Amino acid sequence: MSSINLHNDEIGIKVVYYGPGLGGKTTSIQHMHHVLKPDSRGKLISLATGIDRTLYFDFLPVKLPKIRGFSIRMSLYTVPGQVHYDATRKLVLQGADGVVFVADSQPARHEANTESMENLRVNLQTHGMNPNTVPLVIQHNKRDLPNVMPVDQMNRDLNPKGVPFFETCATSGEGVFESLKSITKLVLADLKRKGIYQDKGAETASRKAEEDKTPSWAPPETDKARPKNLREQSAIVDAIEAHIETVSPSQIPPPVEDISQPLGLSNLWKPGTGLDHIIALEQHVIEGDYLTAVKTAQDALRAHIDDVAGPGTTTAEALLALGVHGGHYVRFQGAVSRGDPSIADALFCLFFLTDVDLRMQAAGIQLQE
Repeated sequence: MSSINLHNDEIGIKVVYYGPGLGGKTTSIQHMHHVLKPDSRGKLISLATGIDRTLYFDFLPVKLPKIRGFSIRMSLYTVPGQVHYDATRKLVLQGADGVVFVADSQPARHEANTESMENLRVNLQTHGMNPNTVPLVIQHNKRDLPNVMPVDQMNRDLNPKGVPFFETCATSGEGVFESLKSITKLVLADLKRKGIYQDKGAETASRKAEEDKTPSWAPPETDKARPKNLREQSAIVDAIEAHIETVSPSQIPPPVEDISQPLGLSNLWKPGTGLDHIIALEQHVIEGDYLTAVKTAQDALRAHIDDVAGPGTTTAEALLALGVHGGHYVRFQGAVSRGDPSIADALFCLFFLTDVDLRMQAAGIQLQE
């Protein structure tokens, strides 16, 4: 849900980039962050794993000049495309004002595209949003690759409503800003239709105004409305383009996969006993091998706690001396004893071991090399 601040005449809108894993969502946002002028963008936050570059979300605030008396602050997010991150996608999608769906044009990703689009519809409905009227733009990405699917075929499968679509190459930025400008127009038109903002000085209607049944991408119903709408849309386009720096292809950074380093809890560990176990544990989680992950966790605790426990001291006593929560240790034991552990079990083991290590660091315990 967009936010409106009448004290400083500012409207905040949220756009989510959705689509299958490794389809180009993060690369699209990274490109935009690079070419936007520094005074119009905020810090780009990116968390990555070895499977999918976005573990939680990318966040790119973009502030544009005043339009119809209001300043526009955009927040751009991406969601992880992998199937097992559906809960995260739901969380990030909540409150979205518009969606850019980034489809992978490679034939081998056809099924992933359609599954992701259906997942988008389901998650929008979960939040009480109408998939048929939520502002939506489609990027048919990776058009620079050989033997890609025809756009007509992709539209038949992904775009039955005929929403705006763009052929893009996220690594070079081709078409990426065109899709951003398009979704911006649609979102602002949709907010005005709902009465969330009007001309400056006019009374602002309730945000709970009933959602218009006409899709936000539909053309104006009357000729009388067209000139005003077109003038407003042109102002939006000009505002966005005014904040784009002219960048030569050589200045564009390489794709994310060439420069990103996966972030994990192992980054909190210092070199020494246990770190290799944690790196291996994280890799097993990424690969979905949760049984090996929890077994690695059991070995890691045994090796790590030797640095605390003296002769005749049990693991439980050593953990107690560190102030570790007893209930957490019980849950850790339950996770490592299961024959078919879940991802939650593996992730809890990773958390538990990191908690133990941080307590050891805080206590000034020197780890053996």
